[in-house]
Amino acid sequence: MEHCPSGSSAANAAWLCCAVLAHNLVRWTQVLAGLHDHDDHRPTVARTIRTPFVSLPGRIVNRSGTPTLRAPSLWPWQEPFTGALSNVRALALAVAVT
Repeated sequence: MEHCPSGSSAANAAWLCCAVLAHNLVRWTQVLAGLHDHDDHRPTVARTIRTPFVSLPGRIVNRSGTPTLRAPSLWPWQEPFTGALSNVRALALAVAVT
């Protein structure tokens, strides 16, 4: 709790909720991308996830009414990103069917 930004209990509660949400989003991104922890049981840090999946050097364009992601052709994390995107789309379809 030494990282709490304020003396206000309500502000600290909001900050803690945001920190937990960010942590959970990073971990779910790790699971959906198929990135597993190292063999020596050290957890994957957020920077490992953030670099290839959150700091995406691309943009969303509208192709005939369909949003399409345009990424660089020589982007080194293209395959893991498209695999994670396929997993998210499959998850959305599974939820829609049930």
